Amino acid sequence: MKPATDRSRRTRRGLVSGFACALVAGSMFTGTAAQAAGGLGAGLVDGNAGDRPSHLGEECSVPSAATADKVITVKGTGGADATVSACEEWDGEYYSALNTDGHVGSNGIAAPGEKREGDGMTPSGLFGMGYGFGVEAEPEQFGGSKYLQVTEDDVWVDGDATVNYNTMQKKSEGYNGESMYQTPAYNYGQVIDYNEAGTPGMGSAIFLHVNTGSGKTAGCVSVSQEDLLKILDWEDDGPVEMAILGLQQGPR
Repeated sequence: MKPATDRSRRTRRGLVSGFACALVAGSMFTGTAAQAAGGLGAGLVDGNAGDRPSHLGEECSVPSAATADKVITVKGTGGADATVSACEEWDGEYYSALNTDGHVGSNGIAAPGEKREGDGMTPSGLFGMGYGFGVEAEPEQFGGSKYLQVTEDDVWVDGDATVNYNTMQKKSEGYNGESMYQTPAYNYGQVIDYNEAGTPGMGSAIFLHVNTGSGKTAGCVSVSQEDLLKILDWEDDGPVEMAILGLQQGPR
């Protein structure tokens, strides 16, 4: 069941202060110190159109199949460790607005098409980024059209379920699954549009969410809460994709 909250997309005015993983050190911003303190920004800065915006740093490796102007890349670096980068298109190439350490499934990243329910792996591939959710109320940084503040009644249908598999439903309506009311993991999160068809057994509940300090997830991608809010701020209200690459994968 998709969240019922629909509203007009809006332009935000900047960054406010502020299952499973731990951030290994702080974020590395590629812009100026002032920009790092203020957030990633929501797009290109004013100025000479011929100059690369100062909030963009080194070139990103993004799969050629990507179509969005903003792509979050997740590159496995061994085990459950990964580098997460916010990459933005400028003049036909992608450049990083933020690079940080994050975590993936306890068993790493699955080869393309091989993700399965309960395997402890993060699916590889190129996916859209879906709606936001969280135990906490919608943060100012979120610019998408849908955000659902979850309650103890909300579950994500998983396991061997066949009806409404890989969707959020209500316990009070007879559904079982992973509780969405988890802190700090789901203080804030965003759905990664994996297995949108809801094919049973192919894997479920794949999110970008807050790490918990365990150094791994059950199959999601996690970063610190501070960095998650910065990424949500950077996403703004346009389409965003996520490219998840294992150790042996790279851009085509």
